[in-house]
Amino acid sequence: MKLNHDCVRDLLLELEEKLTINEHFLLPHFNSLNTVSKHGFDDTYYSFLKLLEANYLDGNYKYASDELIHLSVSSISWDGHQFLDTIRDNEIWSKTKKAVGSLSSASISIMSSLATSYLKQKFGLK
Repeated sequence: MKLNHDCVRDLLLELEEKLTINEHFLLPHFNSLNTVSKHGFDDTYYSFLKLLEANYLDGNYKYASDELIHLSVSSISWDGHQFLDTIRDNEIWSKTKKAVGSLSSASISIMSSLATSYLKQKFGLK
């Protein structure tokens, strides 16, 4: 399955808004996400798992008989916030997507590096 970068960004933005210090995001809340409505169940689910695997989210998940039975996210990790802060700005995100649009694929780290370059240009740091 291909990772949908827009879905990853939208999911991080939505989780940042919805997560609290005292409450975890749990599996029963999954279908109520706006990201699911916008990108579909499969893309959102896959993005969630990949963000957990990449340690951009602090949490865990568990399967039984090839079915997800537990999903818990307590927070966005430091690395997750670093990435989100790099791609948060709509103009920076658009430029980043346009730059990688001609490629067949681009990793999250490449997109983050590009976005960082655009941010530096925007602030006159490069």
